[in-house]
Amino acid sequence: MKRKSWLIGAAVVVLAAIGVGYGLRSNHYQDRFLPKTEALGVDLSGKTVKQADEKMKARLADVHYQLKDGGKTVATVSGQALGLKRDYTAMLNKLMTKQNPWGFTAVVLAQSDKTALASSADSAEIKQYANAEAAKLNPSRTAPVDAKVVLTGDSYKIEKEKPGNQIDAAKLAEALAGAIQDNHHTVALKQTYTQPKAKATDKALTDAVSKLKAIGDIKAVVTVTNHQEQISSSRLKSWLSYANGAVQVDRNGVAKFVSELADKYNTYNKTRQFKSTKRGTVSVPAGTYGWSIMQTKETDALISLIKAGKSFNQTVLHQGSGYHADGQDIGNTYLEVDKQNQHEWLYQNGKVVLDSAIVTGKPATPTPSGVYAVWSKQRNATLVGEDYRTPVDYWMPIDDTGVGLHDAPWQPTFGGTWYQKHGSHGCVNQPPAFMPKLFAAMSVGTPVIVF
Repeated sequence: MKRKSWLIGAAVVVLAAIGVGYGLRSNHYQDRFLPKTEALGVDLSGKTVKQADEKMKARLADVHYQLKDGGKTVATVSGQALGLKRDYTAMLNKLMTKQNPWGFTAVVLAQSDKTALASSADSAEIKQYANAEAAKLNPSRTAPVDAKVVLTGDSYKIEKEKPGNQIDAAKLAEALAGAIQDNHHTVALKQTYTQPKAKATDKALTDAVSKLKAIGDIKAVVTVTNHQEQISSSRLKSWLSYANGAVQVDRNGVAKFVSELADKYNTYNKTRQFKSTKRGTVSVPAGTYGWSIMQTKETDALISLIKAGKSFNQTVLHQGSGYHADGQDIGNTYLEVDKQNQHEWLYQNGKVVLDSAIVTGKPATPTPSGVYAVWSKQRNATLVGEDYRTPVDYWMPIDDTGVGLHDAPWQPTFGGTWYQKHGSHGCVNQPPAFMPKLFAAMSVGTPVIVF
């Protein structure tokens, strides 16, 4: 009985001693980190927040991180350069509140805590370093090549992407932050490589092949007067590509095609061969008459039609005068003014309906040769020049400098060589009795050939 009482007493004493010791231990760790507490590879056991902060600053500021590529160290950066010299107090206080001083195990940092510790105050420095290092290393490195659709022969195929070894600054910053979090001192650059944005297996590219094939097979025709200009399949396909998620049409290629049409068919500003009444075929320089393809608008129109992916036959977009769907230029209704013979003939539907002797400009102020067109018809007009102001009963201007057809009652005779000394300032003088007939027979737009 005495032995039993003694054992009980001894146990009470031991438990009391343990309790006292446990209480002293717990009290000790009220403001200190428990044994085996670690943050970013730094042992904080038994340290106060202030002591732990000083230890982390000292340790992490002196840490160096190596960037390795294929086993070779490409660069080395210190923790201090990455901002690991900053104040850890706030984060350590947060960690301290998580531990239980009455417990026996240290707090295990959650990933979110590690991330916060590693990047809360130094993320800007890490990003700044990553951006600078990537900019420094990348010029001598190979950029990745996206997979793309290419024309091979007469068909479209997907050309596989090609990896490169240029560094993605954002990935490098992420890798450095991860190394700091996990207490690793090396970063494998391969994990930071910039990756191709488009891969051969992407559905968008396989769909693009189908779209390009369909467009490449359309029948594309441009009608110019009475001519049909079909864009060859090979030429059409050479314009097509796929980029930025859509079918693209090479504007330069289309513009070149349109320019070729303009060189071939434009009549504006071109010398013409004209079959005259008395002098056979003569060369007549360009005047204001003629038309030209509106090249920018025509290029835009063709690109839109091609992208639509349907066969088309488009009438070319043009400007000016004299465009005829039957292919005629001057046509068979016009006024012929022969300066050498001082005579004119009005043709309608290929037949002479009126003709008359005339007086053209004197040698000092000759009537300009060229192909023009009547652009206005006026009665009782006043012609004004530098040294004259002359009223006329009939006026039909033909160019943009003031030259035209009008009655000239002051001329006593017409035809012959009279013009050499008594010619006009450039206009074609008409006999007063003849001019009303000519005025009535000609409409606005009628070509006037002067040579």
